[in-house]
Amino acid sequence: MKDDSSPFSYYGPTRLVFGRGVTAGAGGLVAGLGARSVLLVCGSGATRRSAGFAALAASLEAAGVRATTFDKVTPDPHAALVAEAADAIRSGALEAVVAYGGGSPIDCAKSAALAAANGGPILDYVRGKATPSRPALPIVAVTSTAGTGSEMSSAAVTTDRATGQKLGYTNESFFPRLAIVDPENHASMPAGVTAATGMDALTHAVESYLSLAANPLSDAVNLRVVSMIARSLARAYRDGSDLEARSGMAVASAIAGVAFSQTGLGMVHGFAHPVGARHGVAHGLANAVILPYVMSALARDAAPRMRDLAAAMGACRPDADDRSGAAALVRVIVDLKKELGVPEGLSGAGIRPSDAPTLLADAIGYRSRPKSPRAFTDAELGRLLDAAIAGDLEAAWAL
Repeated sequence: MKDDSSPFSYYGPTRLVFGRGVTAGAGGLVAGLGARSVLLVCGSGATRRSAGFAALAASLEAAGVRATTFDKVTPDPHAALVAEAADAIRSGALEAVVAYGGGSPIDCAKSAALAAANGGPILDYVRGKATPSRPALPIVAVTSTAGTGSEMSSAAVTTDRATGQKLGYTNESFFPRLAIVDPENHASMPAGVTAATGMDALTHAVESYLSLAANPLSDAVNLRVVSMIARSLARAYRDGSDLEARSGMAVASAIAGVAFSQTGLGMVHGFAHPVGARHGVAHGLANAVILPYVMSALARDAAPRMRDLAAAMGACRPDADDRSGAAALVRVIVDLKKELGVPEGLSGAGIRPSDAPTLLADAIGYRSRPKSPRAFTDAELGRLLDAAIAGDLEAAWAL
């Protein structure tokens, strides 16, 4: 059990502007930051053609903010893409970066803003070969999904295509100056994307709450987040036009981002990153599949706090005994996965047992591994990955 008297710090400087239709006022908010020219970062598909993007672009123009559109972002943005965006910022002498979309455009925008301010490849900073001397250019994030929390976090993920790795990097200047969260932008999200991104948000809150670096403020946020997701995610999945459910998910995703910026995450993400980088599995889907297996293996060491999470999700009484509370958390996650059409095991997402050694070699070096409430050995992580591939929860419980 964590001691509430332990020292901690909590830094979340992003201004969050939430509400239906607030995208229409984005231009004035960006201008209020002093920016008169921005790189507008987004994907090239449906997001670029969406009503939300059009509203954002029109609002910037009306506010006198010159926007240069960079619409090349792909899922899991790679280092060369970041370099291209950074070059666009420098060549246009742009003053800030505005991202529209989900985690990929926002992460690309963050990395490009840092690279443009400092020069040099983003992977040099990510791998510790260089230290940035200047903060990233001001970042504004306007969301179209509810999951990554990147709009409120100090982290960004960049894919190194040469090694096939997704690499997380944290910098205080990655906290966006402004996060604009408009649930109307989320209403057109397909059901599958709603499920994957929503489970990503749930994983953030669960892993952050169980982190050894958790603190009373992050605890309060994370318990509220899992409660909101339990009420809203399945509803948003069943009916994308349910703006009450969309609003609940939008807020939950955003505030989870600032919480996990304080605490780090855990081995669900440790496995999900290589699964995504090496096999193209969407990040939220990978988290969704893996989450109950890691939770089962953590019950030995984290049962009391797992019980807290289960109670917040309405899956058990607050005074349930630790072991049954931990089991209730796994059960409610499994039930939610089924309702959202998530595969039972990683084999259902195309991962084969023969893929395990390469995935494990990447996962054991996950940067937040030391914050796990259970100090897994490499061999235990290997057996846990095998269980997640096979869809064998009993094997995970037995670890």
